[in-house]
Amino acid sequence: MIALRIRFITGRYHATPWGRHVNEGAVEWPPSPWRILRALIAVWHRKFSGDIPEASVRNVLERLTDLPVFHLPKAALGHTRHFMPQKNHLGADKTKIFDAFVSIHPDGGLIVAWPHITVSPKEREVLTSLASGLSYLGRAESWAMAEVLDQWDGDINCRPIEVGVSVEGERVRMLASMTPDSFVTWKMGYETKVVGETTIVTKAGRKKKASQSPVPPNLWSALHAETSDLQKQGWSAAPGSRWVDYERADDALRVTYQRKPKTEQIRPTVARFALSSAVLPRLIDAVFLGERMRQALMAKSRGLNGSEHALPVFSGKGADGLRLDDDHSHAFYLPSDEDGDGRIDHITVYAAQRFDKYAQQAIGTLKKLWGVGGHDIHTVLIGIGEPHDYGGFLMRDGQASTLAQSRIWRSVTPYVLTRYPKKNGKDSPVSQVERELVRRGFPQPERIDHLDHAMINERKVRWLEFRRFRNGGGGQLADSRGFGFEVVFSEPVRGPIALGYACHFGLGQFVPVVEME
Repeated sequence: MIALRIRFITGRYHATPWGRHVNEGAVEWPPSPWRILRALIAVWHRKFSGDIPEASVRNVLERLTDLPVFHLPKAALGHTRHFMPQKNHLGADKTKIFDAFVSIHPDGGLIVAWPHITVSPKEREVLTSLASGLSYLGRAESWAMAEVLDQWDGDINCRPIEVGVSVEGERVRMLASMTPDSFVTWKMGYETKVVGETTIVTKAGRKKKASQSPVPPNLWSALHAETSDLQKQGWSAAPGSRWVDYERADDALRVTYQRKPKTEQIRPTVARFALSSAVLPRLIDAVFLGERMRQALMAKSRGLNGSEHALPVFSGKGADGLRLDDDHSHAFYLPSDEDGDGRIDHITVYAAQRFDKYAQQAIGTLKKLWGVGGHDIHTVLIGIGEPHDYGGFLMRDGQASTLAQSRIWRSVTPYVLTRYPKKNGKDSPVSQVERELVRRGFPQPERIDHLDHAMINERKVRWLEFRRFRNGGGGQLADSRGFGFEVVFSEPVRGPIALGYACHFGLGQFVPVVEME
């Protein structure tokens, strides 16, 4: 078998069934097999068309035209009503918009399974790539995450209705894809029928040619057709599709009033932001932007948990305003230049103590940082999760090298000392780096070498060229010159690694080195 687990991040699924108007309040649940296949094709076009051959994708997805079964998580129908401005011949007016959706617990995973389909390792790799790129399903606000499962033995509560089998649950009509063979048969029958009806007789007794809607040459092309184009051409159902009756459990969309069970809240450690501005700040000003990010999230978090103070995970301080124990579990604000042009284009916020629901709410409402170099910087939340979700060396799907794994790590912003080196050799820069790494839980380094510069946009930049001081706040600062190092471990370790003075604001950052096999 092969299966997909789809989790809706915001807990809402928005999708209007084929042939229904959005204001009818109808929601397609579960997502139709037709929609799922087309979503995977769209992912390939947007993200992988240059990496995965069309033939490989087509081979996998055409095998998934067999009807799947579903495990539907507990869900309920919901809707919002709001008014949108609209111009008409009488002047400005408003029209009511009815937005219906299925409300699902973010932990509730939708399972789409093909019990009788097996795939080769290469085919599974293709499907895994497509699933990893699925960022939404249905309307764009239905944010989603998908993964491939080789085995799944849970409860099936939505399945196709077989002929002659009694139905105990609710009958739901869904749009599915034909198989490649059945599409060929349907196409031949459709074209034969149209040829036989090339002329029609009007009410006035005149003969005229009947309009013929173009038929895609194959199922792969049919799955690519734009819905708006098909509707303009007069198709009542998309060519290549078929209506299938499914049996859905009676309580699939029923609200049950009961004491809410205690469930473990998803508490991620990483939030990734992309930045947009007329002028992005330079990497040498990383500490300045890190401070601005902290200030913004502190401001967003005030009052969320009933306290007038900012959340400790962002501030690193308790309600009394005093600094918490220096275990470095509160947030790091790590600006990064991920396209190599010397400008900061992303910020990773990492907190080992994890972001609770209030912290996640503050992260989700942050839209911009103010007054950086005279230009406001707009922030776009790429996603939240764990370091392994985003650690990688490719600028795709929000990957960040600072969260990747490697044996070799190099300074990308200056390491600023927190202790004065002694004449007897104690507290040397290298020993301070080594001691801090071990204290943070990293293994003992095999080797630590000095670096006298960073490479930014193919140019050597000395550590003295970086901004090395915070605008406000404290922090233990001994020597402001700034140092750089290459740290080599005996085995790969995962980032982020940020050490020394102002490491929570972007100084002392290390990036991994890709080792050639």
